[in-house]
Amino acid sequence: MAAIEWLNGGLDAAFALARAQQRPLFLYWGAVWCPPCNRVKSEIFARDEFIQRAAGVLSYHLDGDSAGAQALAAQYQLRSYPTLVLFAPDGSEITRLPCELDGELFVAAFDAALAVHAAGSSAAVALDAALSGTRALSADEWSLLSHYSWDTDEGKLLGARTLAPTLSALAAASTDADAAVRLRLHAELASGSADAAGLLAVLADARLARSNMDIFSNSGINLIKIASRREELVAAMGSVAAQWADDFWLSAPDRLMAVRLQMRLARLLAPTQGLQEQVRARVEEALAASADAYERHTLVNTAVSALNDAGLPAQAEQVLLAELPRSHSPYYFMLSLAASAKRRSDVAGVLDWYGKAWQASVGLATRLQWGVTYLVSVIDLAPQDTVRIEQAAQGLLADVKAAGADAHQQRNLGQLQKLAPKLAAIPPGPHTSALAAAI
Repeated sequence: MAAIEWLNGGLDAAFALARAQQRPLFLYWGAVWCPPCNRVKSEIFARDEFIQRAAGVLSYHLDGDSAGAQALAAQYQLRSYPTLVLFAPDGSEITRLPCELDGELFVAAFDAALAVHAAGSSAAVALDAALSGTRALSADEWSLLSHYSWDTDEGKLLGARTLAPTLSALAAASTDADAAVRLRLHAELASGSADAAGLLAVLADARLARSNMDIFSNSGINLIKIASRREELVAAMGSVAAQWADDFWLSAPDRLMAVRLQMRLARLLAPTQGLQEQVRARVEEALAASADAYERHTLVNTAVSALNDAGLPAQAEQVLLAELPRSHSPYYFMLSLAASAKRRSDVAGVLDWYGKAWQASVGLATRLQWGVTYLVSVIDLAPQDTVRIEQAAQGLLADVKAAGADAHQQRNLGQLQKLAPKLAAIPPGPHTSALAAAI
């Protein structure tokens, strides 16, 4: 089967090759354990239509655990896993693409981005033109802006602009009806206020609702909470979620996301006991049919959330425990087991699972992140256990040293900054003092 041909070598060499060949460069920034990254791999990167598009550009995978990756991420303003950026041959950004789109919609957004680039524009150029009113935007440019990954922008496109008013202005200016709807949904989420009548109109249109499925699946509950007419919205959104849950053309994780949305919607109005068996059956069915490692990783993550939402924490733990031996990154699911223990007020279980997760974790940035999570938990939950704290500090100091200069870059830096005040609040020991000094 054909696959994307990822470039080997450094990112600088990839940009140089893009300049030399005058081809766009598609950058994927991610991590092995990240559920959305695994969804992207199974839902988008394995899709024949996207593989065909990727053959026309250069593709580069920047693994967050590779040496020097966090410094490069800081340089190119990448933080959240995954971030998907399409660069022009000169190294400027054409756009950032959202990872939540299903494969079909992602391909369409990618096509629009390439068309915009071919016409000499970009997200930045289109944004300036739209806000200034200096010229009319093409349909592809409106598509580009409405499908921009505002969640992973890191101020790259927005600059000093504020998100909510910028999105509202774009929605009002858009001459493309579909783009206007999507921009308005993003603007409402950013502003904290949603128009119930507008939401109901979108949900009543099967095509429009489907094209914004990612927003409703991930943020539909938030939209209802910031709008009026709650019961009507719950009923309307529940109806479309039921359709998505049974849509054969959607991936298994996306169908299960729709099941979870149904559960969360039901919880807004009434207890969920009547839906528990449905959620349990859907989870079992989806997991039994899933063989692809990437799909399964995100599917298990969604299944656990759905079961917990349904009030079935014991079943969620069973899924996690059963998955550990077959997962390519079991340490990620150990964090979920720690969270489950925390809900039971099982302090020993929390620390045990966080410790196991850290010891099992692989990768420079991952080990640092998991180590910080463990040490912070020990300090918070067992501050009197100085032996355990010192042992954790000693191990984490080794991870910091292994990461080298990258320990103080981007995601790694954020983790260490979270740990610093915790260390400052406890009596100093030889290893905690050395770790604090290294931070």
